[in-house]
Amino acid sequence: MTSVLRRAVAPIAAVTALVATLSACGTGPSQVNSAVILDDHVISVDEVQALIDKVVEEPAARPLAQQRKLDLVAREVVSQLITHQLLTEVAKEEDLQVDQEQLSLLREQDPLGQELPTDGSVPAEQLVPALVNRARGFDAYATDNLLLIELANSYLGRVDVKYNVAGLSDYDDAKALAEKVAATPENGPSLMRAASTEELPPQLNSDTGPGPLALQLMVPDDSVLLINQPSSEQSAAGFFVVQVLSKKVASSPSPDFDPSQVDPSQLPQYGRYLLREHLLGRSLRVSPRYGVWNLAEMKVLPKSEAGVAGLLLLPDADKS
Repeated sequence: MTSVLRRAVAPIAAVTALVATLSACGTGPSQVNSAVILDDHVISVDEVQALIDKVVEEPAARPLAQQRKLDLVAREVVSQLITHQLLTEVAKEEDLQVDQEQLSLLREQDPLGQELPTDGSVPAEQLVPALVNRARGFDAYATDNLLLIELANSYLGRVDVKYNVAGLSDYDDAKALAEKVAATPENGPSLMRAASTEELPPQLNSDTGPGPLALQLMVPDDSVLLINQPSSEQSAAGFFVVQVLSKKVASSPSPDFDPSQVDPSQLPQYGRYLLREHLLGRSLRVSPRYGVWNLAEMKVLPKSEAGVAGLLLLPDADKS
């Protein structure tokens, strides 16, 4: 089960997004013309719309418009801008710097200058981020990408997480189990045994070791993650309920850590997972016209899909 869990990646979801203003209410920054409010920082509807307009001008975006999938673009824009703000704060706090050698190499490779097919042959989950990256420009794309990699590398090999995990095939059953475990953490093992089958028993008191799985589970002790497992050639679709028991962060990488076992293409995603805890205790409001922010997956999801998405239930069970 551990090998399967290590392959689990939060799914890409669509978002129904329309650009509109919010009515002003309450205290703090005005919600008028606000797409996102993170504490006192505002991302305006105008900023989001300007990037959407740039994407729409791209010939490769025509299939998205024809298929009425420009909502995916809006979701990606808002998600990237939120990530950028969080990453900017974390980089300052942890003194992360862009690797100038990697920046020069990336500039030479010119990943944003590559021609994108206009026939709809590229899946939307790959096309949309590429289009939004291009709309934001090389400097914004490269800075965020390289800082996410730096953040991931700064923790890889240093984190070890102890956890319980149970695999289930039905989302509603998995969500119910996650909520029960979050409500009574001391009963986690017994609840997982009761919800599991003989063919797929729970795995209790496991350790991630110093590899990348530890970064995916980098959440407060007694938190519960519900992780979607997409179907693949190796396994059927399913859901993992993971109870994080404790984590340790060493001052230096473990001698048991093998960097060659890490897929470099996944480093930015590992970096996003590490931004979760930076959001705890913060006020993040996303215009409901874009969707809802999902703390587990670190992106905006449509309200219609929030009921089948990954979850992060904190010890006090008041955020997900």
